[in-house]
Parts: sequence; structure tokens; C-alpha cells
Amino acid sequence: MPKPKNLEKTAYYYIKEQIDARQWLPQTHITEQNLSKELKISRTPIRQAFQRLQEEGYLEIEPYKGAKIKEQAIDSRGVQERLEFIELILVHYLHYLQIKEITINEQKMEKTVVELKKSSNKTEKEFLQLETQFIYELLSFSKNHYSVSAVMDTVRELQIQSNPMYRAIMRKNRDIRSHHYGKITEYVKVGEYALARKEIRILINQLSLSIIHNYSD
Repeated sequence: MPKPKNLEKTAYYYIKEQIDARQWLPQTHITEQNLSKELKISRTPIRQAFQRLQEEGYLEIEPYKGAKIKEQAIDSRGVQERLEFIELILVHYLHYLQIKEITINEQKMEKTVVELKKSSNKTEKEFLQLETQFIYELLSFSKNHYSVSAVMDTVRELQIQSNPMYRAIMRKNRDIRSHHYGKITEYVKVGEYALARKEIRILINQLSLSIIHNYSD
């Protein structure tokens, strides 16, 4: 019979692997009872694993209900990687529009940019909602729904980060983001996709530099 401590480790590493491998996404609900059946061990070591994973920020224990997978905090390198991913997809997408000679209906984007430029009158939540809306509108002609979903998931993941320094940096860069979104819209409107791609690269580079110089994990 395995020792209790070994059973706790079994449960701990199994749960952690499911989270790290994105098999269990944030907000997924798990229970001691179901894991006990799945791992064929008692609920006590699972409960202990839950407690350890809660201390490490992976889980949020819900009394008498089980536990919920938490969103993971992203360090400065992780933020940069996600920004680079967004840049890669958007640049590739704009190149696709250029070679296919597709014209975007930019009217919705223009209206959203007007609202974004009123950032001083917006709460953080309102600004982020508008930013999400702008990026989704920009991607509206994509034929690859998976890449759109991946970008929007990445945007959401960045927006929900609770690190005070990160949030302060992004608030400080509101006007810069709004300015570049406006320029991107102007270039898309006249089919200048190469300039729109350049504008995206400039924006991501500015945000990345700001993260490198100021972000505290």
C-alpha cells in the first residue's frame, strides 16, 4: 500500500499536469469525489493536494463543493510572449488581406477608435471592452476562426492580470494604444496594409519595452 504522502504527491502532480497542459482550463470545477474515483485513491490525499495547490495559486477551494482552477499570473516574459503572439497573428492576417486584395469595412473600427480616444472618461473595464471590440472588428474578415479565438483568448488572458504594476503600465499606455489603433484604422481604410503592419509592430514594441523597463513580477 503506498504511503499517504506518496498518494498526496500522486494527486498533486496529476492535478498540476492537467492545469499546465491546459487540459483543465481556468474556471473548471473539480471535486475530491471524482478524482478519488479517477485515481483510485482516498479523498484525504486529494484534499491535501488541493490545499497545497491553493497555496501555490493554482486552485481556489470552494467549501463543500470542491475546487476551481484559477487563472495563472503571467510574469514579464510571459506578457512579452503573448504580445509577440498577437503581433504575429495580426501581421500575418493583414498580409493575407493584402495579397487577396480584401477591403475591410472600417466603419465599426472608426467608431470604436473614437470611443477609445476618450480614454480619460472611461473606466478601466470600459476601455478594455472597447479594446477587445476593436481587435475583434479588425479580425472580422479572417477565414481562420481558430486563430481569431486564440488571439481573443490571449487578449482576455492579459486583460485579467491582477499585478498592480502591470495594470499601471497598461493604464499609462492607454493613449499610445488608442493612437496606434487609430493609425491602423486609417491605413486599413485605404488598403495600406504594409503600413498597418508596421503600426502593429511599433505598438507591440512600445508595449514590450514598457513591460521590460517597468514590470515587477
